[in-house]
Amino acid sequence: MEQKDSFYQLFSLTELGFKIISALIILVIVIGIIAIFVYRHRISGKKIMFFGAELILVGFLFNFIQDFKIYMPSLSFVTILLGLLVSLIGLVKKD
Repeated sequence: MEQKDSFYQLFSLTELGFKIISALIILVIVIGIIAIFVYRHRISGKKIMFFGAELILVGFLFNFIQDFKIYMPSLSFVTILLGLLVSLIGLVKKD
C-alpha cells in the first residue's frame, strides 16, 4: 500500500504548483499573441484566424477545469475575447 501511495504522490499537484503552471500557460499565450503581431507580415490571415480559434478553444477548456474557475474566474472570458479579437484581425488582414 505504501508503494501505491508514493506513486500517486508523484503526480499530485499542490496549489503552488497549479499557480506556477497557470502562470506558464498565461505566459505562453502572451508570447504567442506578441509573436503574431510582430511577425504579422509573414503570417497569412488564415493562420492568424486559426490562432484565434485556438485561443477560443483554450478559453472553453479553462471554463471546464474547476481550478481555473476557482482561482482565476475571468481567465476563460478574457481568453475567449482575445481569441475573437485575433480572429477578427486575421479576417480583416489582406493577403
